[in-house]
Amino acid sequence: MKIIKKSKEIHDLFKSFNHIGFVPTMGNLHKGHVSLIKQSLKENKNTIVSIFVNPKQFNNKKDLKKYPKSQNSDIKVCKQLGVNYLFIPNYNEVYEWKTKKYKYPKIVNFMEHQFRKGHFKGVLMVIEKLLNIIPAKRIYLGEKDYQQLTIIKDFIKINKIKSSVVACKTVRDRGGLALSSRNKFLKTINKNTAARVYKLIKEYKKNYKNKKFGLKNLMKWFEKNKLKFDYIENINIKKFKREGKVTKNSRIFIAYYLNNIRLIDNI
Repeated sequence: MKIIKKSKEIHDLFKSFNHIGFVPTMGNLHKGHVSLIKQSLKENKNTIVSIFVNPKQFNNKKDLKKYPKSQNSDIKVCKQLGVNYLFIPNYNEVYEWKTKKYKYPKIVNFMEHQFRKGHFKGVLMVIEKLLNIIPAKRIYLGEKDYQQLTIIKDFIKINKIKSSVVACKTVRDRGGLALSSRNKFLKTINKNTAARVYKLIKEYKKNYKNKKFGLKNLMKWFEKNKLKFDYIENINIKKFKREGKVTKNSRIFIAYYLNNIRLIDNI
């Protein structure tokens, strides 16, 4: 595995490659990242993983400051998996890279866009730069950040970028908690609560399949258990719009807090 820190070096290198799989990360790699990397390795001749904590997508400076970092162990993970190239740029290497003007998709003001102002703009800014630096045939993203994944797909489509998004299933722990770098801040009691949330939503979907329903009962459960939440929404993932029924195309999206750590999921 070769570690590269310069944008020009990696851009020039990849000009001669046709089959590139790209896994963008902010480091602190866990089994969710590992599943993305393994899929890329399976489907491409060359796989590149990037580690870059993008400050522009943090609407809270304190959150950026405490974001977990583990570069040495991340490098070991990538080596063990057989990653071809690891890109670890600094801020200037990413944001001083010149690109043409791109169009940004219209983002509906609900869920993450409503509660994290500027977040998706920051995500698109870094994706714009990274996909220009690295001309990847495929980019691998997890479904846990489904709204983000949808917006990135829209960005690639409207700008006719020759990269396709490969959406990979969310990886969970035994209790059902979606894996995230921030989970290391959770206590066992928090993870047990997360398992209850996962089970509750699964049962709710099963009981209301193909029926009209409201989310008030779910909201009442959170309030009864004194759990703060930003939103609970039933979304048709094909149209990415609110839906009044639980169908095969709908998922319940949620953002809630455990031990002051904000967790998002879709089930």
